[in-house]
Amino acid sequence: MKHVLRVATLAAIVALAGCGGDNGDGAEVEGQVASSAVPFDRAFIDGMVQHHEGAIEMAKSATRAGLSQPDLVQIADDIIRDQQDEIDDMRGWREDWFGSSAIDPQGADTLGLSPSEMGMQHEGSDLTDAADVDQAFASMMIDHHRGAIRMAELGQDRGQHEEIKELAGQIIEAQEREIAIMQEHAAGHH
Repeated sequence: MKHVLRVATLAAIVALAGCGGDNGDGAEVEGQVASSAVPFDRAFIDGMVQHHEGAIEMAKSATRAGLSQPDLVQIADDIIRDQQDEIDDMRGWREDWFGSSAIDPQGADTLGLSPSEMGMQHEGSDLTDAADVDQAFASMMIDHHRGAIRMAELGQDRGQHEEIKELAGQIIEAQEREIAIMQEHAAGHH
């Protein structure tokens, strides 16, 4: 439940941030983009950790709901294991580079992407009532992965630390491979 509330709060904050605001000197701030106040790498870590946590929860939910296709079960297991390892790495970098491993729930706002663009519109979805768990998981995870790829492309372009650029490349490679596998399942051809 805490995860659902955190994601709902993040979605509301991102939506509000996209509406603009006052930057303190009376000037309107449109489409918040990483600024000197929030270094890009910190914003990337804050956003990607939350994104990965959502993917892990979705994979666990699908597994509990009876995910049955072997290749999808493998993807869910890989997400749970690999993305947790990446979360651990990113939290360590955040501690080393920015003095705290605590993730800022609004940190992703400065990436300038909406929850939909980040593939986070399905966060907190419970798959136990899905008519076809395999199809529902594949469909939602494809959207989620496409969002991670958008975020990772920003990381490759704007990352300040080589670790961020390398991780972004790994995320793109892994998630494009998984999307290719999931597409048949999302279309109901399993």
